[in-house]
Amino acid sequence: MALSWTRAFAALALVPLAWTATPAATPQAQPADVGKWSVYGSRFGFSRDDQVPGRGALTVNARAVLGEDWTAGAIMPITDALSHGERFSGVFWARAARPISTTVTIQGEAPDYPIFASTIAELTPQWRQYVVTGIPQRDLAAGSQSLVVRLGKASTDVMLGPMLFQHGTIEEKRIESLFAHLKPAETVQDVRVPSEPGVVLAGRLRLPGRHGKGPFPVVLLLAGSGPSGRGVYPLLEQRLLADGIATFDYDKRGVGESTGTLIDTLEQVEQDATATVAYLRSRPEILTHRIAILGLSQGAIVSPAMGAADPEIAAVVMLAGVVSDRQALVFDQLAHELTAAGIGKEAVVRMVAATRRLLEAKDTNQPAATVAAARQALADVLTATGLTPDDAKAALANLDGPVALSAYRLDLPGTLAKVHAPVLALYAEKDDLVPTRTSLPAAKAALRDNPDATVIEIPDTNHGFQQFQGKSAGKPQWTGAVASAPGVADLICRWLDLRLHTNKRR
Repeated sequence: MALSWTRAFAALALVPLAWTATPAATPQAQPADVGKWSVYGSRFGFSRDDQVPGRGALTVNARAVLGEDWTAGAIMPITDALSHGERFSGVFWARAARPISTTVTIQGEAPDYPIFASTIAELTPQWRQYVVTGIPQRDLAAGSQSLVVRLGKASTDVMLGPMLFQHGTIEEKRIESLFAHLKPAETVQDVRVPSEPGVVLAGRLRLPGRHGKGPFPVVLLLAGSGPSGRGVYPLLEQRLLADGIATFDYDKRGVGESTGTLIDTLEQVEQDATATVAYLRSRPEILTHRIAILGLSQGAIVSPAMGAADPEIAAVVMLAGVVSDRQALVFDQLAHELTAAGIGKEAVVRMVAATRRLLEAKDTNQPAATVAAARQALADVLTATGLTPDDAKAALANLDGPVALSAYRLDLPGTLAKVHAPVLALYAEKDDLVPTRTSLPAAKAALRDNPDATVIEIPDTNHGFQQFQGKSAGKPQWTGAVASAPGVADLICRWLDLRLHTNKRR
């Protein structure tokens, strides 16, 4: 079925939900778990460690070339406002692979990074608590300060555990109790997933920390085209974990810590995503029959393809997923991009026609001489449009590459029609990459026989479903993470919650 934006919320409001918004806990009320650390200047990873409160650890790897202490480190933001003259402390757990000394500070932001508290932490191979404390000499705004463990000179791996901030006098018994009863919102594990020979994907599995021991349903998160890494959907991950749903994402092959070479064809992306689904089914913490796939843009083409190929996939979420024939997907999009680049109408028609002949020759396995002639004809057209030799060469490489041929061979409506799992397809009104006017009705038509399919257009949002911030130099500006426009994350996560926790459905 296709719902309007307002009817979608009305329908969801009729169903009792497990997730309700609660005020954020102050740092004094609950320690921050290891997932709240951020790292700069060094490689890092998350793992489970039963020897530290919360059973989670962040490992910051020693750098091959050491520098000044500030050139690498781990940061924990302070969300509280700090008062002039009031003692303030940070208490955290840490250890190192072998004994080292490191500097720990509480400091402000660029450009001066003013420090009001500092200490030297003597790290050992055993987990220990460390404290840094100081007294601000003026009032400091909430969010303006951070605790920083400086690791630019660390010659060995350093492991960090949970963190607690304390106003006033340190209350040792209270702090001991809080750490002892820590139930982190998530347990984060960095893992390696084999795909094809020579390709190992660096993935991150996040398990809910406050919903028992599992097993849990999980959402595999797929990013858009290009060299995407982990962490594309922070807002959605936070909500899903709060709902008791695990998440998994990974660096694309050849990106970040993943091996292999990124070609970025849809076949390659689907192969790697299929490998991650097989890996998730091997994990005892995961409900193997409750795996959903969510993708944006390119990921929203791959997610229904996987749903069509694998009847055990529990749900599919498409964010700005193209659903059109090859004419609209390849040639209309090419014409749009060429026109936007200032190329005249007649030249655009010639370039599109030459591209069509080349892709048709390759798709039908024409003789090499025929393909070569079509390639040369396209090169001649590109040069005749007035492009510089370098620009013409780059354009030919794109149009003659495996990504273009991969898109040309797609049957997107046919693939979507084969998906029998529940489908949520969202389109953005202001999307300038995937036009809603063509893909939304095509998605409705392809899903007409699916009894649990919802297709919605989200007003005033762009390709990433972000919020409109205004215009700068005449161009619209968007702000926030993916799916951060009002109500979008709520809609997605409620829909997934009802389909992955089937006991909540009426």
